[in-house]
Amino acid sequence: MKKQTMTGPLIFILLSGAVICFCSFLNRQERRELAFETTIKDSIPVQIDLIYDKNNLPDSYYSRIKTPVCEDTLCYLVTIDLYWDLLGNFKDYKTPRKNPLTKFDHIRFTKNDHAKLKSILGNTESSLRDHAVETLLDPDRKKQSAVVVDAVSGATNTAIKDEVVEGALYSTYTLWHIVNGDIAKKIQEHAKPLIDGQILKKMLASDNAHYQYYALNQIADQDFDQYAALVIRLVSEGGSYVPYFAIEKIPARIWASEAYQLNLVKLLGKVEFKMQNEILNKLKDTRLTPAATDALVENMPKLNENQKQKVLSKLNANPNP
Repeated sequence: MKKQTMTGPLIFILLSGAVICFCSFLNRQERRELAFETTIKDSIPVQIDLIYDKNNLPDSYYSRIKTPVCEDTLCYLVTIDLYWDLLGNFKDYKTPRKNPLTKFDHIRFTKNDHAKLKSILGNTESSLRDHAVETLLDPDRKKQSAVVVDAVSGATNTAIKDEVVEGALYSTYTLWHIVNGDIAKKIQEHAKPLIDGQILKKMLASDNAHYQYYALNQIADQDFDQYAALVIRLVSEGGSYVPYFAIEKIPARIWASEAYQLNLVKLLGKVEFKMQNEILNKLKDTRLTPAATDALVENMPKLNENQKQKVLSKLNANPNP
């Protein structure tokens, strides 16, 4: 029987497919580079990497941390992958499958434990900041191990009980100080020269309130127009108190601009009462375009009586051209 061989076109197609698959694989790999090296606990060396997003923009910082944690006289090694955002705020953590986080008596963290720990690590105002390690335990209370014979642990100081994962006092304390200590400050210093106009736009478009607030404070009035649409979005969609910072950031020329005025008026139907008042106050001395006037009238049913009176006064003082 005659042995068949692959033809030139078939080989080309197969090789092309292999190249495409390989390139797709590479594109899925996140790009990392060394940002800086530092130490934790005064002597343990750690490497902090900068991670880029799919658009090759700086995105976050990462480090695999290996640190001893001592519960009374027993010490063990915690291995954890930590992530910070570009402002040095805690972003997330992951644990290697073979090195899960555990609590007293070697009990693995539950989903609720992980959720609580992430919440604690993300709280830069935690009272853990103000406690020395020797104050963590209540010297008058003890907790007996159910697993290790004769093993006894001091009970958690009630002043910080809500600030730690139950059964993982020292792990919580150690990780909080690693996440929110010198590394966070060094990340801020390293990232500052990297934050350009593209990064500011990315921050404004994110759902990260820290990013939103930071970006708003970096925008110069003369450059505002290139960020206008993103800032207007934050008036209705910003996190925490960001909407109020955003509306104050919008200059008078934008309120008067035909390109943006209609979108600003339409926000009346999306925001709560206090922000509706802010918008109406901003419109008070602004001449409205016909389209914005129509939008103002359309949104009147969503306003209370006092607000409707403001709108009617505005319409009387600013008739359509």
